[in-house]
Amino acid sequence: MWASAEETLEARDSEIAISFWEEKAEQFGRPPPIAEFSMADPLGHSFRFMIHADLSANGDWFFLAFGRGFAKLLGLAERPRMGKSMIEHLPHRYRFLFLQGCGEAIAAGAPVRFDGEVAGLEGAELYRSCFMPLKMTMGSMQAIYGSFNFRFRTDAELAERSPSAGSGAIGSAFPGLPLSVAKAN
Repeated sequence: MWASAEETLEARDSEIAISFWEEKAEQFGRPPPIAEFSMADPLGHSFRFMIHADLSANGDWFFLAFGRGFAKLLGLAERPRMGKSMIEHLPHRYRFLFLQGCGEAIAAGAPVRFDGEVAGLEGAELYRSCFMPLKMTMGSMQAIYGSFNFRFRTDAELAERSPSAGSGAIGSAFPGLPLSVAKAN
C-alpha cells in the first residue's frame, strides 16, 4: 500500500512546523514570539493550531486559531468558538494528547513530538503531532503552536503492515495494547 502525495505531506506537516519554529527561534530566541506566527491557511489544508494558555489559571486554555484541515479532521467548526475551552473542542480520545503535549512543550521550552494510535472497533487512528511554545508579552501567558493529523487504518490494513498479526483485530494484532497510546519522540 503506497501513500499518496497528500498523505505524505500531511505526515510531514509536523516536521515542517518544527523546522519553521526552529528558524524563528534562531532569529528571535527561545521560545520565539507569537507575533512571528500566522495561521493564514490559503489552501485550506492546514493541520496546524494555536493555543492560548494562561499559566496562572489551571486549565484555562483555548484555541486562538486552527487550520481547516485540523477542523475537518476533528469535526470542528471552521473557527474556534471563543469562550469555549480547548478541551471542549476536542474529541475525548485526543484530550490527553493535547494536555500532555502543551504541558511538555511549556516545561521544555522546546518542541515536543508525539505519535501513536487510538484503537477502535474496526481499526485504529494513527496520529502524529507536535507542540511548540511561543512567547507572549505577559509572563503568565503562553501560546502553543502545533500540528496534528491522523489516518484511519482498518484492521485488515493494520494486519497487512504487521506480519505477526493474527486475525487482524486490534487486540490480537497488538496484545495488551491500551485504547490510547502516546509516544513522545
